[in-house]
Amino acid sequence: MNIAIITDTYFPDINGVTSSIYTLAIALRKRGHRVYVFATSENNSPVIRRVSKHPPVFRIPSVPMLLVKPYRTTMPYSFRLVQILKRLKIDIIHTQTEFSMGLVGLSSSMACHLPIVHTYHTMLEDYTHYILNGKATGIITPELAQKFSKAFCNVPTGLIVPTEKVKNCLREYGVTKPIYVIPTGIDLSPFNRANFNKKEIDALRTKFGIREGDKILLSLGRVAKEKSIDKIIEQMPKICEKNDRVRLLIVGDGPALPGLKEQAASLGVSNKVIFAGAALYAEIGKYYQLGDAFISCSTSETQGLTYYEAMAAGLPVIARKDDAVNELFQDGVNARLFRNEIEISDIVSEIFRDPQTAERYSANAEKTVSAYSAETFAVRVEEAYKNAIARYVREKAIRRANVGKLHFSKKYKKAKLIPPEEDKHFLEEESEDRKGGFSGVKKVVAGNARKAYRMANRYTHLIRVRKKEKDRG
Repeated sequence: MNIAIITDTYFPDINGVTSSIYTLAIALRKRGHRVYVFATSENNSPVIRRVSKHPPVFRIPSVPMLLVKPYRTTMPYSFRLVQILKRLKIDIIHTQTEFSMGLVGLSSSMACHLPIVHTYHTMLEDYTHYILNGKATGIITPELAQKFSKAFCNVPTGLIVPTEKVKNCLREYGVTKPIYVIPTGIDLSPFNRANFNKKEIDALRTKFGIREGDKILLSLGRVAKEKSIDKIIEQMPKICEKNDRVRLLIVGDGPALPGLKEQAASLGVSNKVIFAGAALYAEIGKYYQLGDAFISCSTSETQGLTYYEAMAAGLPVIARKDDAVNELFQDGVNARLFRNEIEISDIVSEIFRDPQTAERYSANAEKTVSAYSAETFAVRVEEAYKNAIARYVREKAIRRANVGKLHFSKKYKKAKLIPPEEDKHFLEEESEDRKGGFSGVKKVVAGNARKAYRMANRYTHLIRVRKKEKDRG
């Protein structure tokens, strides 16, 4: 198949969506498909540019989004993109966002008459505080986000969601389209301990001032309000009371970073919290090797790819109980789950006090995550593509079969078609030069009028045929 993946965010942005797109594109290419990624430009480029080959990436002209910085937006329709999709002979479009490029994907699928699958990555109702830096929460409400999600998700041929939690939410919103629950797969190899030598890990530990014997509680990902990293820092005084060698390593960047630094200082744990900043995606696997356990308090995740990455790296995971992780974690088997933040200090103490317990969680976690490989992910998405294409073809055939019934009513039976040549509304004047230098004006039928007449004539013919069949019956 020729597949077009259309997204607002892609590398060099580091987040779960970009990781999911890249993993899917590479895995589908290994299965023999041709995959093309279309994303917004990183600057004010005036034309569509191809910037990569493996997989091919096309950058669409865009401008900064005023309401949600630092994201970019583009026009909801691109004639040039439609031309490119036709030239590439695309079989199916796969959108990864509900906003500017998502709308581009919908309009392009309609223009090219192509089936379209959409992956709903983000619970939009949890992210309304980003609009105008939270100043529009009275206007852009979670309820409005739900209505928008319903309107958008009822357009594509099919939907892909990472968990049953997201599927249930969309059904509650009123989404009626087919939904495929397909957990995002990951390439496990970049996080395997065997890929790293002790020397390069020690160099990284030295860079961040991690001493021998320190126990590292790792938080990795976008530093944002909905990730609830402040809840972890809030528990650091209690955690350090039980084990003074525990350090919290926060890897990532985002709008909540300044506030977290202030919070650590006000609680007197600045020396216990290490802010490592953003890391290149190619080096993320190395950062996981610094941790002794992975922790997250977020409830806004639709799947939480960092959980899978941490498990692949062999780290015990500490997470909040939530529908998004119920299918992945078993408390006390491959992870430790908590309902309230006050439980965190006891859980951390338990894991770091007994090495055998930590090893048991790690071993079980690695076994669990092996079922979420990139290959399995690609196979399941490929099946969703095939189902969407079959559904689209069937619906198209039904529309064609019913075209003669669309206007099968009394008023249309009595309609009399007037040729454009006899209707003054279809005529336009055109000057012409005749021999002898005389300039005259003639009446000609406009091109669109002729097309409209032919279409109406076909409909009338279908109605007459249907009436004759009905009379014979």
